[in-house]
Amino acid sequence: MTQHETDVSWALRDLTDSIQEIRFALVASSDGKAITSYGADDPDDVDRFAAVVAGLQALAQPVAEQFPAYGGQLRLAMIEVDGGHLFVVRAGVETYLGVLAKEGLDQGLLGHQMRDLARRMGELLGTTPRREEQAG
Repeated sequence: MTQHETDVSWALRDLTDSIQEIRFALVASSDGKAITSYGADDPDDVDRFAAVVAGLQALAQPVAEQFPAYGGQLRLAMIEVDGGHLFVVRAGVETYLGVLAKEGLDQGLLGHQMRDLARRMGELLGTTPRREEQAG
């Protein structure tokens, strides 16, 4: 496993601290690997949430591909359930920012802040997918 050279947990902390309804946030690769997180009480939640973020982006990708003239990339996906919301934005190459938040938040503000954070981080949050090592 390759270690990500840049720790961006400070950015997740800033985002989480700026909106009180955020439960936790993480950066995950497209294959469901948690890169960094902030605010999760249980480490198992981080792994589960990373898998959910990867799954949601995989489900959203065929929709994005229906608009090839616009690049066919996920920008924002949201799920609203009783009690809260899940937001996912593309945050780099094969990398996604996910936020789990309680009800009552300003969804527009959170979406804007997440997209802004992802834009500022750009390649800093980029990862490459895991690959099987070849015997040789």
